[in-house]
Amino acid sequence: MLAIQPGDHVGAPFTLPSQFATTTVTVAERALSHQAQMMIFPGDPHRDGLDGFQRGLGRRSPAIAAALTTGQVRVGDSRRVHLAPGRFDREHLEEAYTAATRRALADGYSGLWVSIDMSWARDVAPDALVSFEESASELFTTGQLTAVCHYDTQIFPAGQVTAACAAHPAGLEHEAPLRHRRSPDGRTLRLSGEADLSNAAAFAALTRTLRPGDVLDITEMTFLDVRALATIVRAYRDTAGLSVRAGRTHAGLLDLVGIGRRASSATTS
Repeated sequence: MLAIQPGDHVGAPFTLPSQFATTTVTVAERALSHQAQMMIFPGDPHRDGLDGFQRGLGRRSPAIAAALTTGQVRVGDSRRVHLAPGRFDREHLEEAYTAATRRALADGYSGLWVSIDMSWARDVAPDALVSFEESASELFTTGQLTAVCHYDTQIFPAGQVTAACAAHPAGLEHEAPLRHRRSPDGRTLRLSGEADLSNAAAFAALTRTLRPGDVLDITEMTFLDVRALATIVRAYRDTAGLSVRAGRTHAGLLDLVGIGRRASSATTS
């Protein structure tokens, strides 16, 4: 399984409730190793028995059992948080996660990690849900928020699960997940890892955050498929004054697709 790092936004399909629980234990233990706070939102099979779910987590991991007593690990009802306005509201969700992250930092934790069964969103229009997942990646740029969004294949159609997971930069099976950071001045977007079909929507969404005069730094990218290269070309053409920093391999590819001159002026080897 992916060695999740702070700032990862992970899409994870699952079939059985036990898979959600097993993955969540792994994620929670990793969150604790990073001195982060962990919030867990189980799905339908657990909602009416959150106390029992917590006890089950504690039996699986002494570290989690101890953290449940201190509040470093918390278990909640996702409907009360994610559907608090009585409907799907992306602005509410963005504000809720931003505020929760700030509270975690104020309480002395390194950040907030979340493991969430996305079944609360079963009635949300698929396009709206995917669009939210794409845009949500900006919440993770500082590395202070980390989340695994679990999609139940018994609830969501296969095509919707695939689309939703592609809206996440990382998947549990990624060996080199797409990761992103903004420079302190906010003008450079640094990407690392791999961009392929599995995270194409997330990669495209990240490039849409680029503003005139920004720098797109892909020196730490290990793989870009043709779709990702085309996405960079569109960003280059649509964003005035955009510069691209690339290593020698990718600089050559960018040259082949016609943006090598401006890329090469910012290229590092």
